[in-house]
Amino acid sequence: MSSFSDVMGPTVWKSFPARRNVLGMKNPMTNLAFSVAALFCVVALITRFAGSPVIVPILSIIVAAIALVVGMRTRAAGLTVDQPVVFTADQVKKIQELKSQGQEGSAIRQAQLWSRGASAEAVAEAVRKL
Repeated sequence: MSSFSDVMGPTVWKSFPARRNVLGMKNPMTNLAFSVAALFCVVALITRFAGSPVIVPILSIIVAAIALVVGMRTRAAGLTVDQPVVFTADQVKKIQELKSQGQEGSAIRQAQLWSRGASAEAVAEAVRKL
């Protein structure tokens, strides 16, 4: 019996985002929080249709919402890693041109657009050093 990677090829299997998130476990806390949120949503549905008191599904949804917020905050905290500020020669030329015209604020805003992964302070410092 052939496996999925034999049929689809190794490069196609590696390109699936679900495989990278589940098997790679980039952030297990995020995965756990989202799983708990999904589980309590299912519990809320089952208890509602099973005829349990109304408070049980409501509490399940509240717990699911809290788990969802925790998962989103954990994921957002992992995305705010400060990237280094690197400019190409054309970008340096444009920044210096804006600064020579007395538009340092515009130069900083433009550099922030070019450096999406860097913090605003790091970009402003890099522009001032040019």
